Parts: sequence; C-alpha cells; structure tokens
Amino acid sequence: FLNASMERLCAPLQYMFPPGVTVDEEGIAMPVLPTLPSKYDLQKLDIIIRQELSLADPREGGGELSMTSMVAESIVNMVKQFCEQAAGAVSGAGEDGCLTSTMSPTEALDHDLKVSSVMSALATTLRTSPENTFVVPYRPATSAQHEEAASLCQAALLPALQEIENTAKSLILTPLCRALNRRVADAIAKMHHGTYLSESMGGAMGSDEPGTSFVEKHLSTIYNGIAQNFLSKLPTEFATIVASTVAKYSIYTFVSNVSLIRPLSETGRLHVTQDLADFEFALEQLVFKSNSSKTLNQIDHGKPYAELRDVRQMLFWTGLEDHDQDKAASSIAKLMLREVWIKDVRPSTVFHFLFSFAPPLLSSPHHAKNMKPEEYVKTLVQLDGSIDDGEANAWMITMACCDSYQQRESASSGAGQQQGDRRVPSILMMLGPELLRRRRH
Repeated sequence: FLNASMERLCAPLQYMFPPGVTVDEEGIAMPVLPTLPSKYDLQKLDIIIRQELSLADPREGGGELSMTSMVAESIVNMVKQFCEQAAGAVSGAGEDGCLTSTMSPTEALDHDLKVSSVMSALATTLRTSPENTFVVPYRPATSAQHEEAASLCQAALLPALQEIENTAKSLILTPLCRALNRRVADAIAKMHHGTYLSESMGGAMGSDEPGTSFVEKHLSTIYNGIAQNFLSKLPTEFATIVASTVAKYSIYTFVSNVSLIRPLSETGRLHVTQDLADFEFALEQLVFKSNSSKTLNQIDHGKPYAELRDVRQMLFWTGLEDHDQDKAASSIAKLMLREVWIKDVRPSTVFHFLFSFAPPLLSSPHHAKNMKPEEYVKTLVQLDGSIDDGEANAWMITMACCDSYQQRESASSGAGQQQGDRRVPSILMMLGPELLRRRRH
C-alpha cells in the first residue's frame, strides 16, 4: 500500500524541473536554467497529496484515521525528492553572483527567487492539506476524531516543512543575505571617514548635504532598495528570514563601528545618538515591509534591539568624569558593572567604548592588528549575524593592547600622557573576565 502511495505521489515530480535547452544561431544546443513548475503543476501536486491523505479517512477512502501518520511519512519522503530536484534547479550563482553593481538582483538570482516561490507554494499546500482533507469537507459538522487526525497529520508533516525551509535557506536565502550584508557593511564603514569628528560636523553630522544625517545619506536608500528589489519578490516566510538576518547584522555592525570611533567628543555623541534613532526607524521599516509578523524588537529574542537601545545610554556614561584621578580603577569598574545597560551590551562594545577615554599610548584594537575599522568589525560580526566567536577574540586583542600600553608607558618619559585617562587599561583588565563570565551564563 505504501509503495503504491509513494509511486502516485512521486509521479508528477518528473515534470517539475525539466532541464532547459536553447539553440544558438548555428543550431548547437546550449544549456540554460531549468524550467520551473507552473501553477497547474503545483495544483496537481496539491490534489494528489490530499487524495493520498483522504485514504486514511473512513468516509472517503475507506481506511482508518490511524493511517494518517503513515501516509504523511510518504509525503515527507516525496518532499525530500522534490527539494533535491529544486536544489538542482538553482542557478548556483552564490553570494558573489547575486547582486549587480547597482544592488539589483542578477538574472540568476531572479531565477532563484522564483524557485523559492515554488517551494513556498508547496509548503503552503502542506500546511493547509490536513485541515482541507479531514475537517473542511464536513463543516459545519465537527468531529473530534477528524480534528485529531488533522492535528496528527500536521505534526507528521513538520519534517517536510523543515526540509523545504532548510533547502531554501542554504541554497538561496543565505547567499543572498551574505551578499546584502556585505553592501550594508561597506556603507556603515563610511562613518569612519570623519563623520563624527568635531571639525567635520559644522553642517549636519559631517555630511555634505545640510540637514542630512549619516543614516539618511548612506543607509536608508540601501534598505529601501532591499525592500523593493528583494523582499517584495520573496514569499512572506522567506522575506521575513532575509529582513531579520539583515536587520540583526546591521545592528551589530553599526554598534561595533560606532564603539571604535576615537576620539568621540560630546557633540559627536549627540550626533551618534540621533543617527541611532534614525537607524532604528530605518530597520523597523525594513522589517515591516517584509510583511513579517515579527517586529524589530523580537528578532533573535530581542538581543540585537536591546543592545541598540542601551548603547545610547552607554554613550553618555560619565563614570570617569564623575570621579577624579584619585578614584581607584577597581571602584570605577564595579560601578560600571552596576549600570543597567551593561547586561544587554556585548563585552566587545564596552571594551571599545572605553578606548575612547584612554591615553593615545593605548592603541585601538584595529590599529594593534594593522586593520581598518571595518575589517576588524568583520572579525566580530559574521555575515550571517552570529557574534559569539568574535567576543573571545576581542578580549584577547584588548589584553594585548593593555600589555603593550604598560610597556610603552614604562618606557616613555611622560610625553603624550596629558590626554586621556590612565586608569582605562586597568579598568579594562578588571571588566573583561567578569563581562565574559556573565555572557556565558
């Protein structure tokens, strides 16, 4: 019975992704991207899935409702074969072949986005088939047995839905997100071109256009383009994944770049705070345009959003200014650990922020590694938005900077020590282990 059911389910698959062939002017066959299933093909597959499920309905197929899970298992196996064929139909352009120079989708990516729509259509069929098979035909009457059968069927089909999502993410969405995040990182890195230096903020935050913030000038256009060129072409569940990944990466990258700005004057902090507000609004619009049921503060359990909000408080921390040079570094470190914002901000962000108060002899982490700020940030935040690996690396580099400072200070004759707070290296060495311990737990 199950073998016959499997044959019926898989029969339409041979027509789903036929290889595309075209002929050039000399009559020589040239391979092109595979032809994608039509709406008729997908509707036919939908009908076959429901027909097979109905075999477990005593009133329709003469079977037993206990057969639901067995039939669903055959559907899961069919979906795995479908995903294998879909994987072969993807262009394989990768993250390097996703975008044009104007940040528009390439022809290969347009094809892949259509493949994702096909996979989403099958996922929709799997979500609706249990209820359409066991519940809808008998309405307005209700049956506890049919409700239970629909529920069991939905649970049994979850592996198929997960297979579709994993295939779409690995072959289409992840390369797209990485390509988009590269462009976003390049735009954010422009803040290191003197944007927040006091002498360059005579007009509006260092921009050439008066009244235009850094976010409005360099980032808003990118996010609007992502929404228009990519999110609008993706099914809602996949658009949500792309928008969430880009938003998460953008927050961590923006905050990490801001924390590396040195020196950061009082005026510079005010401008950064305003840009953080504009940045939050731009990302909220991006997530909203993906038609996601999530909001910005729900992405990744709210951790990126919490850091974005608390960094504004961190920027105006005055622990060093409120206490004279006689105040011990250990006391200031303890006071900082009691700040309400410290729990939601990554340790690396706190470390780099403290460098802005330090003497010039204490080299910034990216200078110590002979890297540009944006290159250093890429070691902290991966293109998929993951950050855990970067925190331990940031602490190792911070310790190396503090060790080098101690050697330079002991070798110097006092020159260059008039600026900055000499307690910062000691505070960093006391804060680091405790912040990392808290993050682990």
